[in-house]
Amino acid sequence: MRAWTVDADDIHVAEDFDESLLHRTPEIDSFLSPDRDDKFIVIGTKGFGKTLLLKAKRILYQQDRRAVCLPTGSLLDKPIGDKIFGREALAFFATSPLPWSKLWLTAIAVAALKHLGQTGGLKVGPKLAALIADGHLRTVVDHFVRLLDFNPSELQRSATDTDGRLVPLLRAVASPVAIFIDGVDEYFNKHIEGVKASPSVTGQLSPNVWYFAQLGLVEVAYQLRRINHHLKVFAAVRKEAYSRLPQTTVMAQQYRGSAIDIIYSTESLREIFVNNIRLEKSERMVRSERRMDPIEAFLGRSKVVHTYTREEEDAFEYVCRHTLLRPRDLMTVGERLSALRPEERGQEHRFKEVVNQAAAEIAYEYLAEIAPYLGDLDLERFLRRLPGHVLTRGEVEGLFEEHNGEQGGFEERHVLCALYRVGLLGYVHHDWVRGEWVQRFLRPGEGTLAPDGVLPRASDYFVHPALSDVIGRINPPYLARIERVTIVGYGRPWREPSSAASVPTVRTLCVLKGDIHGFGSLMRAGTDGPVRKALEDAVKRNAQGAVCAEAGGGDSVLIAHEDPAALAQTARHLIDEIYGAPGQPRLRVALHYGQVHVRQRVGDRLPSIGGGEAILLATRVEPHVDPGQIWATEEFRQQLFQRPSLWRTTPMPGPGDSDCFNIRKEGGVEPDLWVRLYRLEF
Repeated sequence: MRAWTVDADDIHVAEDFDESLLHRTPEIDSFLSPDRDDKFIVIGTKGFGKTLLLKAKRILYQQDRRAVCLPTGSLLDKPIGDKIFGREALAFFATSPLPWSKLWLTAIAVAALKHLGQTGGLKVGPKLAALIADGHLRTVVDHFVRLLDFNPSELQRSATDTDGRLVPLLRAVASPVAIFIDGVDEYFNKHIEGVKASPSVTGQLSPNVWYFAQLGLVEVAYQLRRINHHLKVFAAVRKEAYSRLPQTTVMAQQYRGSAIDIIYSTESLREIFVNNIRLEKSERMVRSERRMDPIEAFLGRSKVVHTYTREEEDAFEYVCRHTLLRPRDLMTVGERLSALRPEERGQEHRFKEVVNQAAAEIAYEYLAEIAPYLGDLDLERFLRRLPGHVLTRGEVEGLFEEHNGEQGGFEERHVLCALYRVGLLGYVHHDWVRGEWVQRFLRPGEGTLAPDGVLPRASDYFVHPALSDVIGRINPPYLARIERVTIVGYGRPWREPSSAASVPTVRTLCVLKGDIHGFGSLMRAGTDGPVRKALEDAVKRNAQGAVCAEAGGGDSVLIAHEDPAALAQTARHLIDEIYGAPGQPRLRVALHYGQVHVRQRVGDRLPSIGGGEAILLATRVEPHVDPGQIWATEEFRQQLFQRPSLWRTTPMPGPGDSDCFNIRKEGGVEPDLWVRLYRLEF
């Protein structure tokens, strides 16, 4: 089993399974204990490892030879494809879990009895008899899928035969049989994904089918234990469906006692991440000193510096707060980081960039998952309006009023409420145990998915960091309003922003974006410390007269200035002074002219940079610059020509026969962005 396995479906046989990757919480440990079988329903949202846990249980049963395990040809019994119904069938299946429990009981009984060779001489209806006689049908799901094609009257007859003929045979089974069922939710996904689609295209759909199909299986698994303790059904069920139990049965409390709810603390997630790092080869580590923390060895650092607050943050916590705290998310991030060369992964800005790219992937996938629960709420249209990732109560109420005004009246359902329920919108919450104000986000599956229009009252609200890149692509001003006091994330402390902080202003300025080439190699050589100091000192000495100046992450610099010639001279001095540091590091510099968002806080000597089009474009140009050189855009060149100077510019040839460079972000969905670039020489 390779590191960073995202999908447990990659585990086909017992030999594919690596138990070291299975993190055992006390509840998981009891579920996998050979002496315990009172827990047989695994519940969780997508990405929490239900399939992995169910396969681990199957492998343990198989290795201990404690029971006959079904299915025999694979670890788990899973339906394939999507199931939709005609009008008559839908009316039968969408009313309650009862028809589903009858259907599951028939499928399980027929599969188990056929495997045990106890179906001879059964007097049942012709449709069920044909099902029993079909030798190509072996597993529970084989029979379940065929039963779904029966009409309601045929299903009623089969249910009667099951109760009168098959259940007595099940009571008499004397040898242990263990059945493992997974993927029921995926088989009926069309019923929640395509509720707006035309029936002429999809067939008849109902979200109730998705819920009741899973709840019926839970009920039958529980009832079979009461019929015969030798017959065990282990199944994976989505948490969103399981939460409907109290609405469908008075047995909800008993059923809940038979389920294991997969929940991981941050420390458990750290251990899962570390277990995967340990599967990496030593040459794939950034640092390989003995007895080093695995995360530090893999990333080349234990801390990162927040770009805006300048606060040091644990590197793994940085990863965590850009996920939804699901093991699958960590596998996605880990896989992207593992694909980098060690020296590239060791660069702080590159590490952050890849984590944010993975966060966007996670967010897009999660938004697709929750789309059915948002109903007709226009999420993308709403995200275009968000002013920033920290919202005051007044701003939230304004968004509500704007939404209601467009609807022509008061409407309780709102995207903000939906984002809160699915864990993408947090709020300020007073933690009485810690005695401080903290940020509270629901975890996926923790909140109900039914629209209710309820949002906790709070002074401020927070948009989940995983959405930053997603929103920024359709709403660029969103990225310009960055909170510079508080880092947004699960359980992090809330610090009230300074009331004296001004609203960001937009100015047209010359921008310098610089980065030290090969900084990861300097880190491995142990010379990064002097280089960091050299960069900071050089910026302090040469940024006189600048509007804003920031040295971030130890290897990058960002300066905004009104005078293009002075900024070009600053770039030359920075390159020369940094080259004198140990290892002779080379700075590459990009210059541009455009709009910059600046914010002035009381007590700050210089305004701070809050983003803007010029910052974004200069950042995109910088990776194309040759080390030790200064390149400028056409906009900066025009500004430079308006002032007397001895600087000259040389056009840089683009790739192929082009005279332009495409500086769009690789791996993204944004359109091409072609610019002319010039090398500056004095």
